[in-house]
Amino acid sequence: MRPDAAANGPDQSTLEQLLKRYATVRLEVSTALSSGDRAALDDLVNALRWIDRIYWKQRSDEGWAVKQALSASGDPAARALERLVELGYGPWDVFDDDRPLGSAAPRAAGGSLYPADLARDEFRDYLARHPDSRPALESPTTLVRREGGALAGVPYVDVYREELGHVAEALVAASRHVSDPGFATFLASRAHGLVSGSLNASEAQWIDVGDSPIDVAIGPYEVYDDRIAGVKRAYESTVMVRHPMTDELRSLEAIAPELGQRLPGAVAPPRDRQRIVIGVYDVVFAAVRANMGAKPIAAMLPNDEQIRHRVGSRLLLFRNVIAAKFGPILRPVARGVLGPEAAALVDEDVFVFHTLHHELAHALVAGEDVEPSPQETDGLRERYSTLEECRADLVGLVFLQLLCERGHFAAGMLPAAAVTFIGSVLRGLRFGAQNDYARAGAIILSSFERRRAVYGDGSGRLAVDTTRVFEVATELARRVQRIVQARDYDAAGVLIDECGRVPPLIRDRFQELHDVPIDLAFEFDESLLRG
Repeated sequence: MRPDAAANGPDQSTLEQLLKRYATVRLEVSTALSSGDRAALDDLVNALRWIDRIYWKQRSDEGWAVKQALSASGDPAARALERLVELGYGPWDVFDDDRPLGSAAPRAAGGSLYPADLARDEFRDYLARHPDSRPALESPTTLVRREGGALAGVPYVDVYREELGHVAEALVAASRHVSDPGFATFLASRAHGLVSGSLNASEAQWIDVGDSPIDVAIGPYEVYDDRIAGVKRAYESTVMVRHPMTDELRSLEAIAPELGQRLPGAVAPPRDRQRIVIGVYDVVFAAVRANMGAKPIAAMLPNDEQIRHRVGSRLLLFRNVIAAKFGPILRPVARGVLGPEAAALVDEDVFVFHTLHHELAHALVAGEDVEPSPQETDGLRERYSTLEECRADLVGLVFLQLLCERGHFAAGMLPAAAVTFIGSVLRGLRFGAQNDYARAGAIILSSFERRRAVYGDGSGRLAVDTTRVFEVATELARRVQRIVQARDYDAAGVLIDECGRVPPLIRDRFQELHDVPIDLAFEFDESLLRG
């Protein structure tokens, strides 16, 4: 797509249909804040906007130029196309495996994280021939660049020095206003860590600021954009306000170590009692993956296994995003695919609880009794994210069953848990065949259909055997847990090839969901800012 030619994009009717896949929602925040914290939100959002600029550069070389050109056009079609480009951070359809919009060129497998012409096999071969280059090239915070006939790793802090400087200034400014002293200390430390590239100290401090009325997750976190090696982390940021529900769920923090001992398929117990701090938040503003395509409803951070091993993790539930997705998306998807008896069991509270335990599962990774590798995805490479999302989904459901059996939740919740889980997996299948959540969901539902946990009810819809769901989920969780724990690349490939396609019965029912949005487009509440 020529940056100055909206005419090369899809026609107006097509653009309108593409935009209908998003339900526009205004994110509401229910908690009152002090004047200092409200002032700090303004600075945190300023930092977030600079992180947003970094990600545009990481996702592609041309996306920002296309957006700017469309913004300068007065054509109504250009307005609609610009909105799609904003939602996907470039001229590609994020719900159709980054299919180019109009005449845009295909997006490179590694975006701008690698040379556009670098193929996965070439990268692997180079690493095999130059083992001394592996630390720099496989670092999660370097770009890979060609230097003559060689490949070199260039630190993020050198490439994005200007933007990170603005981020640091905004974080320091916010630290002067916030009401929580520990959060103020963290912000100053995070500012220094982002510009220096030494993030471990601030990551450790962040674990201890869960009682602050406002919060921010900011830094290089997720590897979803790296389709070359699955190790490069993209910058992102979410600004949040703490929700009172946090206090209701804090009791689960004490249960997490016990759940870790019950991981299905683990060949060794977790290394130690991992600390997990649970928090429920309303999202105020979000950037990058938190505001792109399928928006996250929760996060378990930091992602670095070494930091989790030493100081712990924070589990963030995004209450207002979960609520926004349930009514207009998850419930209608379930009603469109499942039989009426099953669809009636879909429950918003269960959706929240499974989301929480999905994230717990990310933190509870049993393995060898040794310090984890800095490259925790090494071995599974580009298959890691699919297998890890599959594992977390299944283990989260198994954890729910365990807690019901132990009396932490009502035993009568189990049928609703099984059906709501299936509804949530169905929701994720619509994110695109190459999306990691969708690929994980295909593995789960294909396995469920083969083992008759779900089956056709004679009317073209799915019936659910809720008892069988838990049996098959436990068996599949064991298999996936062992693959992830062993980092067995070949076994991961076998599982994806065997079960990674959506069963025809489900695929056919999806044709009936054309009026159901796939995900959300956020409107943020500017009144929360001091301006």
